[in-house]
Amino acid sequence: MKYLFCFILFAFCNKTFCQYAGHAPLFFTTKENSRVSANAMYYYQFAAFDSSGNQLSYSVENLPGWLMYDQSNHSISGKTSKAGQYPVHLVVSNGKTKVYQHFMLTVYDKKTVNILCLGNSITNGTSTFNSYRRDLWQMLHAGKYDFDLIGSWSKHHWGTEVPDPDFDMDHEGHSGWTLKDMFQAPGWDSIKGNINIWLQSYTPDIVLVELGTNDVFQCRKIEDILKDLSALIDVLRKKNSNVKIFVAQIPPLGPQWAPKKLCGDNVTYDERIHEFNKAIAAFVPKHTTARSPVIVVDQFTGIDSKIDQYDDIHPNLAGEKIMAERWLNAIKGYIPLRP
Repeated sequence: MKYLFCFILFAFCNKTFCQYAGHAPLFFTTKENSRVSANAMYYYQFAAFDSSGNQLSYSVENLPGWLMYDQSNHSISGKTSKAGQYPVHLVVSNGKTKVYQHFMLTVYDKKTVNILCLGNSITNGTSTFNSYRRDLWQMLHAGKYDFDLIGSWSKHHWGTEVPDPDFDMDHEGHSGWTLKDMFQAPGWDSIKGNINIWLQSYTPDIVLVELGTNDVFQCRKIEDILKDLSALIDVLRKKNSNVKIFVAQIPPLGPQWAPKKLCGDNVTYDERIHEFNKAIAAFVPKHTTARSPVIVVDQFTGIDSKIDQYDDIHPNLAGEKIMAERWLNAIKGYIPLRP
């Protein structure tokens, strides 16, 4: 299949780029600690490496008022009683080049809700599009909700920052992945891990599942996709018996893909997506519980590929906003406001 070949080629380039980026002339060698409990001391000492051996200088461009910068050992520290999310921008320079480390520092309390955005490239974003996650974060932040976006990955599909790194970028959106891949990553992306590994380091309270488009492109049987979705729900509930799971009915495809029949039968991709979304609607009531509801979120109806997508698959700025609004309307009743 042409599309599957593109995904394989893309995946190879993704891995290669990440390896190259890891040997860039100037880069941070430390990973930020992006969470701290309210009233607890936060401390992060950051460092970088320059392959040419140039002397490095460190600075900060944006810190919340309760954090202090110690230039002598290039560290930041402090504590606050106020739960919330605070942008941090760190800088290292070799005199010729500047490299930035942007992250959103979450101060959490007992009521903070951990939200996991779990999906494929639509969740991941690109070097041009942030994905729906930025709009969703902005809406939740403006609404003064007590939340944290969590995940092991904070980059876009090429392994570098999204266009506007001014939001909480943690997520589990992995380009080209199917539902099956959540349990065993494809070989070309195995470094990313899988759901069982990820859940060792965090506990989601809310999960936004945006998966299925790649399953359709790879001609997987709907019953097999749903078996994987059921297994995913079981794994999430094993980590948190009260987890709330929101499952997207996936967006439509534009004319470049919708009418194609590349699965060895007489069914178009468009028809298969309709079948999949109908199956999701039937699947959810059978798997929801009082403690751990499973809720359908319609990310299909009213999406116009000419207006809301940039390539007949992925959302553009307008499409990202629509997705974010629909996620927000579904989840906001489960998230408390900040104190």
